[in-house]
Amino acid sequence: MSERREASGGEMSSALVTRTSARGLRVDVRLFGIAVIIAAAVGYLMYTGLQGTAASYFVTVSELQAKATSVDGRRVRVGGDVVAGSIVRGGPGEPIHFRISDGVSELEVVYAGVLPDIFAEGRHVIVEGLYRTGQPIQADSVLTQCPSRFESVPTTATS
Repeated sequence: MSERREASGGEMSSALVTRTSARGLRVDVRLFGIAVIIAAAVGYLMYTGLQGTAASYFVTVSELQAKATSVDGRRVRVGGDVVAGSIVRGGPGEPIHFRISDGVSELEVVYAGVLPDIFAEGRHVIVEGLYRTGQPIQADSVLTQCPSRFESVPTTATS
């Protein structure tokens, strides 16, 4: 009879081990799944965060016009100098119109927001917004490059 108890006790402990192993396995799978979801979310946030930084790459006006058909209807980031005499400020609540150039090509820009304080003719700007071929870019962001304090003062030639 003692042999019978040992046999049934051994079977019980084996079944108990199997149940706890199954529970442990389910918990491990759940933890792994949660870790994968968290890692994917962090990766996505890092990717989208890097896409929106001011240090991100931008194209010149000529580069944008060269690939106009492939970016038509999409958001773009383009840089250039504000063309002298091109700034047209509308009345209150109306957008500002200006052109930017890379020295080769020009692009019309329409912007309805508040311009940076140092926005001026000849200043290098980075414009971000919706591009449609043959239309002004509908900008929702205008960034200006700060003038360098270390630029040399141009000297005039004396004769």
